[in-house]
Amino acid sequence: MTVKLTSRLCRVLPVILARAGDGTRYHLRHAMRHALALALVLVAGCLVPAGPSPGPEPDPGNGGWTNPQGFGCKTDVECGAQLCARDGACYPATSIREAHVLWTVRGAVASTTSCAQSPDLLIEFYGSNGETFGFAPVPCRAGEFIVDKLPTAYLRVELGIEGATGTSATIDRSSGEARIDLR
Repeated sequence: MTVKLTSRLCRVLPVILARAGDGTRYHLRHAMRHALALALVLVAGCLVPAGPSPGPEPDPGNGGWTNPQGFGCKTDVECGAQLCARDGACYPATSIREAHVLWTVRGAVASTTSCAQSPDLLIEFYGSNGETFGFAPVPCRAGEFIVDKLPTAYLRVELGIEGATGTSATIDRSSGEARIDLR
């Protein structure tokens, strides 16, 4: 782990430790031990990670999905005879389908060029009973987002920039496909 010292006091403590450790400035070894112990405790409080910790590794046995909501099921094993859908709930296999959301940008194929103004998107799925779940960031240039286990109760999808109104489409009941042209 890489660490950095976070304050002026923390940058000065190593110098204090060096002086306390050489024994020349202190006549009482007992006092020196106490000072050294106190300084070590203070230094420990100055150490912080230099950067953000990495997120969880995708579970390769579960299609790379890590349940971004952090609740509900994460694997089919947790659902007994049912399947764990990507909204974190268990459903019978007959109530789950694969969904493909395909998009263009102002009629053009999604690419680095056509997505230059908004390279990252938010995708949200809307259910028939008001339930929602989504993913972000979704790379615009991909032009496609696949959910391998989407409950059939989710009938609509919206794609756009996080914090703004997106463009929505109905998910076809038979094909599981939705097409969106971002404007």
